[in-house]
Amino acid sequence: DVNTSSNNNDGGFLHISGEREGASEPSRDENNTSQLDRMEQMMMRMEEKLATVSSLENRCETLEAKCSSLENLLESTSQSTKEHIDSLHLQLDQNCNSLENRLEAISRSTKEHIDKALKYHEMLIRNQNWEYSAPVYTLNELALADYDDDETNYIYDTSQMLKRNTEALRRGDFPEKNRDIAETGDEGPGICLHIEAGFPYDDCTYDELSPHWREFAAALKDFKPAFDVLPGDSKTCIAFKGVHLNQELTQLVKDALVSTPFKTVSFQQSCYFHGDMSAIAAMIGSNKYLQKLDIYQIEEMDRDDITKLSSAINHHPSLKDVNIGRCFSSRLGNEMLRSLLRTDEFKLERLSMSGNNLLGIRTGFNVCTRLADFLAANPRLKELDLQNNRLDDSDAVLIANALRSNTTLRHLHISANDVGAVGDEALRRALCDETSLNSVADSNHSCFIETNDFFGNEDDDIEINRAEKIYGLLSSRNKTMSNVQHFGDIDVKLLPNVLEAVQNYSNDRDEDIVKELSIVYEIMRCWDKVSHLYIGQSKDNDLL
Repeated sequence: DVNTSSNNNDGGFLHISGEREGASEPSRDENNTSQLDRMEQMMMRMEEKLATVSSLENRCETLEAKCSSLENLLESTSQSTKEHIDSLHLQLDQNCNSLENRLEAISRSTKEHIDKALKYHEMLIRNQNWEYSAPVYTLNELALADYDDDETNYIYDTSQMLKRNTEALRRGDFPEKNRDIAETGDEGPGICLHIEAGFPYDDCTYDELSPHWREFAAALKDFKPAFDVLPGDSKTCIAFKGVHLNQELTQLVKDALVSTPFKTVSFQQSCYFHGDMSAIAAMIGSNKYLQKLDIYQIEEMDRDDITKLSSAINHHPSLKDVNIGRCFSSRLGNEMLRSLLRTDEFKLERLSMSGNNLLGIRTGFNVCTRLADFLAANPRLKELDLQNNRLDDSDAVLIANALRSNTTLRHLHISANDVGAVGDEALRRALCDETSLNSVADSNHSCFIETNDFFGNEDDDIEINRAEKIYGLLSSRNKTMSNVQHFGDIDVKLLPNVLEAVQNYSNDRDEDIVKELSIVYEIMRCWDKVSHLYIGQSKDNDLL
């Protein structure tokens, strides 16, 4: 019962065929959709991969930048480290060199100290068997030798003095403090020899004392190792007082002094060496360690002696302190002072010409004119002693004018002269010219002056002296309320500075001087410019 006709056959086929095609179409769509989904997923994964790659690239770039920065930092750090290491090496080399130099210096100093100590002890060992060979007589023995009483006492005292000093030298004694050091103005520890003799002296006494002087000169010459073991600031001095020596003994003492570095040498009271001042000048010039020279009552010096002595002083490399006292009774004292001030390379820090009959201008001698010019040039001189001379008011005026421009002199002693009220006033005004505040400020605040009637600049601090004088003037004017009358054309804008100065100067005032508030009150009340200052300030505020 199947319809097999062609008309129905095709249709039936198509019908069956149509049923099959309808059944496979959804399957293909599903496949396509699945494939699209997979492709989308793959695209998404690819995009994710690309994003990851891009992120990695960025990270790589960042890492490259960090690596580059680290390389630069490493290179910079390496260079800095190298420079620091080089600097440390250089500093280490310098420190090593410095330590080597210090060790070498310490070693050299220690060796020198040991060598000096050995020489000193060798000297003491040599002197253990030493004996004083000069004969020492008693007073009775000398009296029996046909010497009169004066000669007996002179020979006995001098021989005992020389024996005592000689034995001390041979023992290497170092007195801490003794009468001799005190008499020469120095205090120990140190070495001081006080060689004092008296009168009379003649050929007989020379012959009697020659063995003692030989013993002393030999001991002094051998004593140099003792100087070398003393501390550097020790006092070393030798004083000859009333000593008279003939040619032979003078030469012995001169030779002994050449090798002994005394820092202070004193010749006192008619001390005489053969050759007069030539011998003393030679002793001064041969001692390069000499710092202080004292020549006292060495009378009858002539112009030739002055030339020799001043030349030895002026050309000495280390001499700082010279005292020439009571050596001249004539006009030669003026020539001595003038000769000391003549050099262009003046080295002295202290000079005393006390009691030398220095004559003033009124006598026709112009030594004070020379002295005034010298002081005005600000030499290194710190102390000048002109006491007990014949200087007058005219000389004091010259010195006072010089002090107005001098800032180096610290002490001037001019008492016991013929200076009267005029000279004292000139000196006082040099220290405090009260014409104005500026003149007070410009006065000399550094030099302490001692005259018959007053002292000035008593404080060592220049600023304290200056402050006391300025405040003293302000205080004295305040008593009459006259300070502002002297202000003149001072700008009122300086008022704060003026008040500050009053406050500062009042810190060093005496108790009997008015209080600073009194001066401030006077300025604020009496200075008419103060009101203008307030008016000007008020206008400025209105403009604001």
